[in-house]
Amino acid sequence: MSEFRKNPFTGEWTVYAQKRKNRPYEFRWQKAVHKGGDSCPFCVGHEERTTPALFQNETEQGWNIRVFPNMYPVVDEKEQNIESDPFYENAAGIGHHEVIVDTPVHEESIDQFTETHMRLVLDVLRQRYELMRAEKETAYVQIFKNCGAEAGMSIRHSHWQMIGIPVVPRRIQIMLEKGIGEECLFCRSIDADITNKKRLVYENESMAAITPYGSRYPYEVWIMPKNHRDSFGSLRKEELRDLADMLCRILPKMASLRENTGYNLCFMDGPKGMDFHWHLEILPRIGGFAGFEHATDCYINPITPETAAAYYRGEKKPFEE
Repeated sequence: MSEFRKNPFTGEWTVYAQKRKNRPYEFRWQKAVHKGGDSCPFCVGHEERTTPALFQNETEQGWNIRVFPNMYPVVDEKEQNIESDPFYENAAGIGHHEVIVDTPVHEESIDQFTETHMRLVLDVLRQRYELMRAEKETAYVQIFKNCGAEAGMSIRHSHWQMIGIPVVPRRIQIMLEKGIGEECLFCRSIDADITNKKRLVYENESMAAITPYGSRYPYEVWIMPKNHRDSFGSLRKEELRDLADMLCRILPKMASLRENTGYNLCFMDGPKGMDFHWHLEILPRIGGFAGFEHATDCYINPITPETAAAYYRGEKKPFEE
């Protein structure tokens, strides 16, 4: 059973997901315990080791993208009765949690994908997103990908996760309050960074990649549509094409920062029925956070966003000032 509980001091939600304690973990001391083969439940030929597929495309060589419910979900699809508290706020942990395996090749990582395959992955993600967002209990959908042990990856085979939840996370709520008004702060910041160019990594017809002015993580990158789009589902076909182009250019550079760079890809979406400016945050997990960051939510970043942008543009080497 899953349950959301709200911190009355910060407004943050914590989800208590008892099933997650049983999930497999393939890393020990941030190194892979095994290299797949007969052990990996996400490899071709092991389909019976996962829950039944919700989506599976077919090619002459077999499937190359497969979607199924997470066997150890954060939320429950069937509503459970939870005990209310007379003082605190809580909610039943009802929702949906899916796994999207984006390649049949066990050793392939997303920074190695062709642009054609990246487009296909994004198209499948959007199809699943639209179905999950349409569920009546869904208030917010989070799409994310953990790359490497430092980023929280538990199974080495490349995959995404998508979780639909009945509450709006505090960080999204803050972005709504600060960013969406008579003038969209996201739109204004994109225009400013394209004009300034110091933090501009790359731009194509419809997308801009920037190292945000207040980056929390070393070499953090945001990919943002130049036109205001309130959700992932509202991206046009040409914008998905340009997003694939962005990822194929940026992710190899991120993976090359150091050996076995861990990073997260997070689709920052708007709550259902509300305006927002959709964007993708790519967060390298370099160095890790300690007591100061956890206590204060004030982050210590040794790499300025201007230096990070110069690296991605090929003007500096990794960690060069």
